[in-house]
Amino acid sequence: MTTSLPPKELICDCGNKFISQQRSNWCRSCGKQVFYDARDARKNRYNRFYVILALVIFIGFTAYFFIEMVLTPILTMQQP
Repeated sequence: MTTSLPPKELICDCGNKFISQQRSNWCRSCGKQVFYDARDARKNRYNRFYVILALVIFIGFTAYFFIEMVLTPILTMQQP
């Protein structure tokens, strides 16, 4: 169970101000996530980077195996 944090005024990049007691909230004006602490924002940025990197690696390996296992044998069979 999480405990509520002391109230703190947060300012979004768009200039919207609001008071929050949670680790993160969504800005009502622009829809971006605003964090209570800068450390949480940094963790979110690194986490997003690692997830995108994992997706790119997965798509790259999938494309490589498709080319090696499916496309190359089909193209070599069609040569005279």
